[in-house]
Amino acid sequence: MIRPFFQLSFIFFLIIQCNAQLELSRGGSVYYLNDIVQVGATIDTLKGQQAWDNFRNGKMELVDDRTNPGITNSAFWIKIPLINKSEESDYYLEVDYAQLDYLQLFQIREDSAVLLYESGDRFKFSTRPVQYRNFVFPVKIESGDSTTLLLNVDKRNSAVRFPLRLYSESSFWKMYNQETIFYGFCFGFLGLVVLLSLIVGLKLKMSIFIWYSLYVLTFGLRCFAKLGYGYQFITSDYPKLNTHFFPFTTQLALIFLIMYIQRYFDTKHTMPRFNRVMNVLLMLFVLSSLLWLLFPSFIVAAAPVLISMRYVVVVTIILFAYMSAENFLRIDAFSARIFLVGYSVFFLGVFSQILIEYGAIDRSLIPWDPLFAGFFIEVGVLSYAMIAILMNIINEKNRLAIANVQLKNLVDRFERESKEQETAYVVLKSKAVVDPHRIRYIQSDDHYLEFYLDNKERPEVDRNKLSAVLEILPAQFVQIHRSTIVNLEYVKTIFGNYLLLNDGEELKLSRTYKSKLEERLAK
Repeated sequence: MIRPFFQLSFIFFLIIQCNAQLELSRGGSVYYLNDIVQVGATIDTLKGQQAWDNFRNGKMELVDDRTNPGITNSAFWIKIPLINKSEESDYYLEVDYAQLDYLQLFQIREDSAVLLYESGDRFKFSTRPVQYRNFVFPVKIESGDSTTLLLNVDKRNSAVRFPLRLYSESSFWKMYNQETIFYGFCFGFLGLVVLLSLIVGLKLKMSIFIWYSLYVLTFGLRCFAKLGYGYQFITSDYPKLNTHFFPFTTQLALIFLIMYIQRYFDTKHTMPRFNRVMNVLLMLFVLSSLLWLLFPSFIVAAAPVLISMRYVVVVTIILFAYMSAENFLRIDAFSARIFLVGYSVFFLGVFSQILIEYGAIDRSLIPWDPLFAGFFIEVGVLSYAMIAILMNIINEKNRLAIANVQLKNLVDRFERESKEQETAYVVLKSKAVVDPHRIRYIQSDDHYLEFYLDNKERPEVDRNKLSAVLEILPAQFVQIHRSTIVNLEYVKTIFGNYLLLNDGEELKLSRTYKSKLEERLAK
């Protein structure tokens, strides 16, 4: 029931494929070959001539799925009959799937299988006949001639598919240039997201941006490897390393995705029990990654089982993400809805990819890699959510800065008022509080000071120094003698060597302090 549904969903692309013909016609540029081929499967690895003899003698076991057998343990032989009725002679045969271990292309000449090319991920990238992310083989068919190609595809214990296209020389390089520009833009955008998120995370010391950048980086590398660019540009001289690069980046991406979801929805506080469950899953991922690094051969041997387990884990993570988002709706509906939109698109890509790997959907019916398309759209949507988070942080920071300025002004005001309050009264060492406006003058008597106050007969006595008291008194107090300080508010007249106060009392004015007093009065 699933397969017919998806075939109807992609009927447009099916109509395009109907143009694929056995004949290479005049003016043709791209031919989709899977509708015209015969596909045989063998458990044993055969020689090219043996496989061709089996086709001729009817002994080759044919399979119905001519594009996407799914996860299997068989080798496949694809018979491609061609008639060239165009004026061109140079063509390129593309196998539109980069994750194949071993390929051989034979041309049938007088019932003999002649080996043209041998390629696959077992060999260094530099040995490929065409330096391209997918497997591409130059084929020469003279105008008016017919030929049969025999393609051997061998990848055991894993998903196998072989969408086939035949390009004229000019159309192949046109496609190559357009694709380079397109994927250059896509991965450039992902790289920019990684860089900016990492800078923001380190600058603001916020782990959510760091985990997001690492998730985009690792899953972007996974897509880079899945499309064949990883082997072309990163692991091209290390076939064994390339075997692990694609699945290991997938593993790392799932680790960082869990950590990102936990921070995005703050599950430690919003869903503590569920958060602990995901911590256990996260720990298993980390431990399995270490096991992978220590025993890589074991991982390769257990690939079929691990692939099935991986899908179970992916479904668990998807459920975790949706449950977290649903719970977060009551806390921050906008962030939760944005996440749901982006992650739903990604989920559709994951689901489509699983159906393709198990043969439920014909990969040739879909124009782009569904998982990469879903991931790219997800990053665009989630980056919008991260920008919204960043803007909220910036706005909150600005609000805090304004609040801090207001608080500082308030503190300064309190300090000024407190200082003014302190200078409004003089607190003596004897704990007596004296209003400076009531002090007429102060005189020193050895280690003691006598404060003569208005409307008080006896002076207030305190053990202190004139210099120390003068520092805390208001500006109207001036020293006029080595043992006397006077309050100018009570001075009536200044004579040559004494001052006359309002009540008629006279105070000595020494020559040393007279000039300072005159300067003060002149201001």
